[in-house]
Amino acid sequence: MRAQGSGRAERVALAALVVTVVLTGTKLLVWGLTSSLAVLSQALDSALDIVALGLVWMGVRIAAKPADESHHYGHGKAENLAAFVQTVLLGLIVLFVAWQALAELGGERTSVEVPWYALTLFGASAVVDVVRVRLLVRTAREENSVALQAGALNLATDVGTVAVVLVSLALTRVGVEWADPVGSLLVVLAVGVAAIRLGRRSVDVLMDRAPTDPASAIEAAAAAAPGVTEARRVRVRAAGNRLFADVTVAAGRTSSLERAHDIAEAVEREIELVAPGADVVVHVEPVSETTGFVERVQAAASRTEGVHEVHNVSVHAFSEGGQRKLLVTLHAKVRPGIPLEEAHEMSEWVEAAVARELGSDVRVDTHIEPLEPTSFGRDVTGSRDDLVASIRAVALREPDVLDCHEVLITSTGAGLSAVAHVRGRATLPLDRMHDASVRIENAVRAEHGEIGSIVIHFEPS
Repeated sequence: MRAQGSGRAERVALAALVVTVVLTGTKLLVWGLTSSLAVLSQALDSALDIVALGLVWMGVRIAAKPADESHHYGHGKAENLAAFVQTVLLGLIVLFVAWQALAELGGERTSVEVPWYALTLFGASAVVDVVRVRLLVRTAREENSVALQAGALNLATDVGTVAVVLVSLALTRVGVEWADPVGSLLVVLAVGVAAIRLGRRSVDVLMDRAPTDPASAIEAAAAAAPGVTEARRVRVRAAGNRLFADVTVAAGRTSSLERAHDIAEAVEREIELVAPGADVVVHVEPVSETTGFVERVQAAASRTEGVHEVHNVSVHAFSEGGQRKLLVTLHAKVRPGIPLEEAHEMSEWVEAAVARELGSDVRVDTHIEPLEPTSFGRDVTGSRDDLVASIRAVALREPDVLDCHEVLITSTGAGLSAVAHVRGRATLPLDRMHDASVRIENAVRAEHGEIGSIVIHFEPS
């Protein structure tokens, strides 16, 4: 299966190759009739274009192949390799023609005939080159093909060199003998500059030089993704018309595996906006330097093998003998049914992990409790109107509660549980909302001892 759009790139490269073969044959014929060194340099440059465009065509075909077992990142660099080979060929032809031109300037000049059809040929060649360059440039931009860009750059120099040859032939026709070798030197200078530019770009990609603009844009996009604290490292490399990015970001230390996955996907979506089609691998690391004590305790305790959940974490700082110390308490849930000895050993593991995280001046006390299995119950709201009314009345006594619009009562083997949905001001601070919830829960339990779990769900009005 080939990449989408590769067929058009192949057709354009093949069409340019066929036209180049025809032009090269015509130029060689004119050189045989005129003996012009400038015409020879153009004919040889066009012969080089045959090889270069053949490499472009092959490079586009190979680069379009999908990744396989031996090429995990695809075949995109085939385009860059083709462009590099073009650079080498351009360099060789430049050296040869420059040597010939300098020899003519320093010694006896070859007699040059300039018939009218030579001028006509190169005028038509200039028009054809302009059409070819525009077609290749447009297709290279649409398909994001490095090989086509290289071919367009190569042919773009032909437009200028044909103009130089036309001028040198016209001057030679009127008797200016030095015009032919000087014109050929100008041609090889232009070709040499094109070769250096093309070679530098090809080597950069083959050596995995990071493209500056995409790397900066990808780093900014990663840092702006929801849940990301910072973008720590971004590595970008190009292969053909594709970008590959390895991105490392930092997120909260207590983020679950699922949350870390969501953050990674958010980073990928942000990068897609600035680098469409990029192959992105995101690694999420925990942030530590700016993390608070509570979050650090949760992270350290959660890493302990056998601990399923950490909650009710409190950290108190106090001074003893002029030295600050920390007192940490926490609840950790483990699998139910383990004996006391194993539970005590597990609490010591948790406490040691927290002490390693916070330092030696810390005391850690752990409450180990069983992880509750899923319990099955039934909705008894309809038969407990008294309890629903009581919960609503307790909730509405709170000044921060505007209404209590839903109460759900369920019954399980462990007793009754209740959920109450209340509304408060949208600007209500979180701590006041929490305090109101605690007061409601305590008041309901005081009136109804059969209530076990109570959840107060606040919503903005």
